[in-house]
Amino acid sequence: SQSAAEAPSCTPPDGASCWLCLEEGPDDSGAPLVRDCSCRGHSGFAHLQCLVQYAKSKTKDFAERGELTLSTMFVEKLFERCPNCKQEFQGDLYYEMTKAQLSFVEKEFKGANGWYIGTLTRRIHALDGVKEEDRIEGEEICAKMLSLIDEMKKNGDPQLDAFMLASVYHDIGRFNYDIGTNQRLERAKRYLEISRDVFVSLGGDSDIAVAIEGNIANVEARLSGSNLPTKKESDLSVQRARYNCMMLRVTGQNDVRTTQVGVHLATALFEAYHTLEALRLLEKLAGTSRRVHGSDHRVTADTAFLLKQFQARYVSIGNGLNYQALRYENDGKSCVIQGPVPRNIFEPRNVDDEKTFSVPTANIYFSLGSPVMLHGLKKAAHLNGKIGDVRGYSSTDRYEVHLEDKGLKPVLAKHGNLKVLFDLPNPTKESS
Repeated sequence: SQSAAEAPSCTPPDGASCWLCLEEGPDDSGAPLVRDCSCRGHSGFAHLQCLVQYAKSKTKDFAERGELTLSTMFVEKLFERCPNCKQEFQGDLYYEMTKAQLSFVEKEFKGANGWYIGTLTRRIHALDGVKEEDRIEGEEICAKMLSLIDEMKKNGDPQLDAFMLASVYHDIGRFNYDIGTNQRLERAKRYLEISRDVFVSLGGDSDIAVAIEGNIANVEARLSGSNLPTKKESDLSVQRARYNCMMLRVTGQNDVRTTQVGVHLATALFEAYHTLEALRLLEKLAGTSRRVHGSDHRVTADTAFLLKQFQARYVSIGNGLNYQALRYENDGKSCVIQGPVPRNIFEPRNVDDEKTFSVPTANIYFSLGSPVMLHGLKKAAHLNGKIGDVRGYSSTDRYEVHLEDKGLKPVLAKHGNLKVLFDLPNPTKESS
């Protein structure tokens, strides 16, 4: 991921000015213009203190109208969202704005319990438990949230519903998980289990409960010293539930956080050899992010980068090395490959040392996860042109292919009945 300094959308061009005070360049304290949202061109740049003062003023307006409630906070996001593009701030800007918000609320509106607990939640999301300063602050916030929950329970505060309870316990669990010591992991497990139980007992959303179960499984794996759970079907269910929850119930499909969770899902799909599903999802995410946030936005760039990595096709030729397949030649009788390449697709490649050459198609071996197309079948001609992923190998020298068409069962196909799928067809129409 790009830092704010590296992201093109965060760098003020010549002539940019603060949209609030209208002054160009740094403010009186020397602080520069900042922007880390989805605004484009010259718009959206501001001084940090101008943004803070603007958010404070708007908050006081809501308070004067008696509208300082948790629901108002989630809708308006006065400190966390750009008033122009309506997208949440990112990176250091989000960190500084949530810090300013908490200081302001504790000074001016600490008695507004709903707003206060929402502010604490936003702040803990911005913290990195690995950093000592953030860890100390996070511990203080966890204690404040638990104390506030007890107070709201005692007073029968109507704003304390199942979602708020589960969310607070979940946030405390996730923060302790990030710290990562055994003591903290035990604490993380305890609060995540409480969060899950609240949803289950009070009829909470099943997708969220499934996602929390996945978090608990990760904690248990770290406590036992084993590797994190592999990307099996159960884990994919957790990732899908998390994405669906964000898209349909929490932030909506145009929100940056939804795209980020979608990228995590696509990565899990790719690691589990569901490459076609991963590519379809990334194409959708990249298109939405480009349209909503712009080509220069860090999330758009990250999504496009991952899509490009996943679009490459890899094969081997029996020498223990991996190669990138580029195209077929001679009516499919030969395949042009380039390499050798690292097994980890994210490792840097030394292209100068790679060679491009042609090999007989019969000599290439498909890697797990390779998108392929069926062809030349006689007894099952209705499957010709169907596409899928290679998920395994059989003892009879056949490939186990799971088809994109979920109405069809996986097939065991001979090498000669498969070819590399270089370009994805329209999802509603598979070409032969």
